[in-house]
Amino acid sequence: MFHWGWDVGGEAWKWQRRLWVWEEELLEECRLFLLTVTLQVDSGDVWNWTPDTAKGYTASGAYRLLTYTTQINDQIPTKLLWRKDVPLKVSVFTWRLFHNRLPSKLNLFRRGIILPEARNCVSGYGSHESESHLFLSCAFFGHLWQLVRNWLCVHSADPFHILDHFIQFGSSTGYGKSRCSFMHLIWFATTWVIWKERNARIFRGTQSSHLQLLENVQHLSFCWFKANVVSFHYSFYNWCQNPLLCAGIG
Repeated sequence: MFHWGWDVGGEAWKWQRRLWVWEEELLEECRLFLLTVTLQVDSGDVWNWTPDTAKGYTASGAYRLLTYTTQINDQIPTKLLWRKDVPLKVSVFTWRLFHNRLPSKLNLFRRGIILPEARNCVSGYGSHESESHLFLSCAFFGHLWQLVRNWLCVHSADPFHILDHFIQFGSSTGYGKSRCSFMHLIWFATTWVIWKERNARIFRGTQSSHLQLLENVQHLSFCWFKANVVSFHYSFYNWCQNPLLCAGIG
C-alpha cells in the first residue's frame, strides 16, 4: 500500500466498485490511523504481542484475553446488548462504546494518533471528545436526549456514565419487559445517530440540526421495529405522534 501511495487519491485507495457509506466511514478511520505511520527503509517490520511480551502471541493466550470477564462485562446483560431487532453493526458499536473502545478523539490522542489540539469535540464547544462527553454531556449532542424524551413523553435525569444511562433509560417508562425492550431500542437508535452525525461532521463537513437528528432517531427506530413485528400496521406519521401506542405499550 505504501508503494502504491496511501495519501488521499493514491493508488492504494482505488477500488473496483463504489464503496458503501459504512465502508467509507471505516476507510476514513483507517486513513486517520495511518497518519502517524512512518516506514523506515532499513528497518524490518516487527509485531509485538503486548498482553504477553515473554511468550509472544499464542492462540490460547488470545482466547484467554477475549474470554476474560471484566467487571463491566458482569454489569452488561448480554441479552440486552445482542438483539435480533437491531443491526449487528449497531450492537458491535454499542459493545465498543460500553468498553471505551470507540475511536473517540480522546482515545486517539491517548494512542498517539492525533495531536493534543485535535482532541476537542466536533460540536465546537471546546471540550475534549471523550465518549461520555460526546454521548451524554455535550451541549449539542446531549440535548438530543431531551428531545427524544419529549417525543416519548418521558421525564428523567441523565446519569453521566454510559452504562448507567443505558439502564436508567430502559426503565424510564416502567419495568415491564416489553417497555424496557422498546426503550432500549430507542437508546440504540439515538446513540447510533449521534455517532453517525459526529462522523459526518469530521469526514464530510456536513451538519444536521437537532430536529433533523430527532427525525433520524424516529425514522431509524421505526424501520427497526416495523421490520421485526409482522403485525405492525402503523405509519411513520403515527409513530412520530405516539410511538408507545404504536409499540403496544401506550
